[in-house]
Amino acid sequence: QPNLRKKIFYYRGKEPLYQAYGIDERIEGVFRRKVFLKSGASIIIEQTEGLVAIDVNTGKFTGKKKPEDTVFKTNMEAAGEIARQIMLRDVGGIIVIDFIDMVSRGNRRRVRDALENAFKRDKAKTNIQMISSIGLVEMTRQRVRKSLESVSFRECPYCNGMGRVKTPATIAIATVRKLERIMRERRSR
Repeated sequence: QPNLRKKIFYYRGKEPLYQAYGIDERIEGVFRRKVFLKSGASIIIEQTEGLVAIDVNTGKFTGKKKPEDTVFKTNMEAAGEIARQIMLRDVGGIIVIDFIDMVSRGNRRRVRDALENAFKRDKAKTNIQMISSIGLVEMTRQRVRKSLESVSFRECPYCNGMGRVKTPATIAIATVRKLERIMRERRSR
């Protein structure tokens, strides 16, 4: 595709490409349960056999005046990040999101609309229900292929599935990258 020629360049740096651009850290971040938001709040993502549960927490973020404003701002920020994480992790099936309780129906509707708008660029079909009075959103997302987590991890053979263990391929890739980094730093054969 000649029209993409200007976007491609040959990397000539001394440190590994993934390290130079921070890609390794970003890949590891995709598998973390807890995702921090810019405001100091966080979301916790739990994937089970039958559904995905996502919990929103204010964390360090506390508003100056009205608690409802703090909760609304946190939920708005979380809505965008939740959509990003779901698409990035390629999660499908039933998803339940526990937003922080909001008193105002208008705020609940605006958070739900923000969540729906964040999924506009997603190719998978989504169906997002209204936020309940206790802050729960039920949604479904079309399962196109296995989630990133299910491809990169397998059931722990020692605890009968209570934990996760990286697959041999995932460990091998990380080990090769780490060895390359060590060898470049020490400049030894």
